[in-house]
Amino acid sequence: MSEKSEGMKEIDKRVQEDLKLRIEAEKAKVKTLAEILSEEDKPQEVFIADLGCKIKAFDLKFGDFPQLAAEKDPFKLAVKTLMLTWGRADSSVTEQDLARLGLVKCMRILEALGLGMGKIPLFKPTQT
Repeated sequence: MSEKSEGMKEIDKRVQEDLKLRIEAEKAKVKTLAEILSEEDKPQEVFIADLGCKIKAFDLKFGDFPQLAAEKDPFKLAVKTLMLTWGRADSSVTEQDLARLGLVKCMRILEALGLGMGKIPLFKPTQT
């Protein structure tokens, strides 16, 4: 018999992931909004591989969206995002210090926080 095609391997992988999620869902506890909100009041620890350390940060809140959506500059958006997450958990984080932190490190921190901001383009393509 021949080896499985890449497509079949991907399907098998998805089936296994789906099965794992179903098992987790069966074991999961039903929670009220109050229980979920009480968990939101605690910062999470996030490992930043490039820095070789953990930081404490809060998740973004639903109410943060308008403030972030209004920011068009990608660098200012990154700083605001870090202030709303890392800055809420660590009072030593300031906008001035974030501006001094290397761009790659800032992007890695955002990626570690699960914000996917590491893919922000450094420039906008122009039409010719």
